[in-house]
Amino acid sequence: MTTENTINGIALIEIKETEETTENSHAMDVITPNEQENMNNGNEETEEATEINQLCPMRDENSPNEQNETNRGKQRCRYRSRYVFWKCKLWMCILSVFILLAIATVIGLVLYSVVYVDEDEKIDKTLYVVSRYYNGTLRIVNQEFTPELLLPKSQKSEFLSGQLKDMLSRLYSSSPALGRYFVNAGLNSFSNGSVTAYYWLKFEIPSEHSKLIKYTLSEEVLVNVFRQHLYDQELEENRNLHIDPSSLSLQVADGKGVTS
Repeated sequence: MTTENTINGIALIEIKETEETTENSHAMDVITPNEQENMNNGNEETEEATEINQLCPMRDENSPNEQNETNRGKQRCRYRSRYVFWKCKLWMCILSVFILLAIATVIGLVLYSVVYVDEDEKIDKTLYVVSRYYNGTLRIVNQEFTPELLLPKSQKSEFLSGQLKDMLSRLYSSSPALGRYFVNAGLNSFSNGSVTAYYWLKFEIPSEHSKLIKYTLSEEVLVNVFRQHLYDQELEENRNLHIDPSSLSLQVADGKGVTS
């Protein structure tokens, strides 16, 4: 009996030790929230340290100067890899700002194209009931005068007249201030003297036009627009007509002798 009791007692002790060992192992397997947070922080610090090491190569730290320079470099690299807020790093914030600016620019351009309305499209042309004519002269310096130019139906006369008419029409119709009033332009005749051309212009304006003809459609304004156009063309080597800007003259006319 004594022997059996001893054996049973030993067996019970071993069972208890086994249970305690199992409980300890289970306790080690259970991770508390605080321990989990510490582990996450440790992982983040490890990742940050790895990134810093990648950004900052190792230097010789034997001398004090090298040690100080290395520390400053690591501080700079740590700043570069630091989170600005939440999980966003500095480079993420900068990239986001550029993307937002690009989106805002595109939206602004789209809205402008939708909202913008050309003022000329809102003009009622039926209100332009008064015709106003001008006669002018100009001198073409790169053309030689021939008797053929005296014949309106000759090939040379019609060709040169067509060039001048196209130039005058494009010039005044494309003018922001004059384009809405411009109707037509043409050539009356040519004369000798480096080929002097006599041309006409036609505009149509509203019945209330006292200020318009005083400022916008004055002879001085029309000539200055033409002269500036010639100055802008001086750098063009392939222009067909070389017109002397100082030869321009213009005066109000009654429209007699004007042909389409």
